[in-house]
Amino acid sequence: MKRRIMRIALGLLTITLFSLSASAQEQETLFASPIEHGGFGAAVAKMTPIRGEMALMVGGYGGWLINHQFMLGGGGYGLVTNVRASSEAEAAYSPYDEPLYLEFGYGGVMLEYIIAPSKLVHINVNALIGGGGITYRDDWLNNWYDDMRGSDTDPHHYGRTEALFVVEPTVNVELNVTEWFRISAGASYRVVTGIDELRGIENKDLSGPSGQLALKFGAF
Repeated sequence: MKRRIMRIALGLLTITLFSLSASAQEQETLFASPIEHGGFGAAVAKMTPIRGEMALMVGGYGGWLINHQFMLGGGGYGLVTNVRASSEAEAAYSPYDEPLYLEFGYGGVMLEYIIAPSKLVHINVNALIGGGGITYRDDWLNNWYDDMRGSDTDPHHYGRTEALFVVEPTVNVELNVTEWFRISAGASYRVVTGIDELRGIENKDLSGPSGQLALKFGAF
């Protein structure tokens, strides 16, 4: 009797283990095991129209790279060239009729997908979703009066700083230079919303296409 019970128990255990093994083989998951991890950072320069004139923005992005293809991270960019404010803005905010210039920056979450990353030349697509700010400043780099007085050279800001919502998708062609260094060049389109009260500037003045160059360093 005991032997019969043992045989039945062993039979049930064998069937259970076989069923669990088959179930594990058939199960589908988002990432195949084992998952390979990496990460990288990128320095980026963008040429883009701001208020109708070409301007340079610099910044970067980076984050956690999953299975050599999917990156989750963050990034941000700032305007570095002098873009003159409109005459309406200067009339409204400049206290001494001096020139004013835009101060604009944005950043947020970055998602990137790399297509065929092991190929020498391949494609990646990414998107930034986040926010930023826009205001006006004086020409502090050439403010000789402040320099003569020996005061600091921090810019003086004018007008309310507007909070912005920014979405920017990008498509790049990427070159594998070494195992830890890549160069990519591509194009993006920036969509900016949120300007309500700042005079002399509209959302369309900050929205538009960009051409960009990125230098990427990390564990790919």
